[in-house]
Amino acid sequence: MLASAHGERTDPTDPTDHVKPGFTQRWRWWVVCLILLVAVGGVDGLSGHEVSVFLLYALPVGVATRRLGASAGVVVSSLATLVWIVADVASGHEYSAAWILPVNAANRLFCFLLVVAAIRYVDARRDALDARLRAFSGEVPVCTTCDRIQGPDAHWRRFTEHLTEYGQARLDHKACADCARRTYARAGYREAS
Repeated sequence: MLASAHGERTDPTDPTDHVKPGFTQRWRWWVVCLILLVAVGGVDGLSGHEVSVFLLYALPVGVATRRLGASAGVVVSSLATLVWIVADVASGHEYSAAWILPVNAANRLFCFLLVVAAIRYVDARRDALDARLRAFSGEVPVCTTCDRIQGPDAHWRRFTEHLTEYGQARLDHKACADCARRTYARAGYREAS
């Protein structure tokens, strides 16, 4: 599915149609993230170094990652770390050794990057689940002659292949009672009365 220039969904009936935002919408999300960073930095600076508002920095990081992608999340993580450093220094926090500030900043950057990784992981899991659900719901093209199923990639497969590939099912091959009866009848075996 292709998105329009403004980033709207092209198939309104498909709730899993994740669209990258268009150019204008991307800039709006960048502005939202920067405003959030400035607001969180202001709250952090005003609250002083004794009150930690560390988790508030995850908000712009999460918004950037979710709406603009992982690379934007990494950029906003770096900016959030810089804003935290400025707020910490502006609050008058004095460290006993010069190496403590960079170590604390690296710890915060690492935590922000963990937020990015967690959001990307959840998005990937959700997309995989959505793909599995789409493969078995709604209209699924089935050949009326050979009973093959057309997958989302437009290839025709036997049902068992479709089930294992898109449903991640482990098949346990057995014969149902009717097929077993027919097979035994063709082979010359008869049921005992």
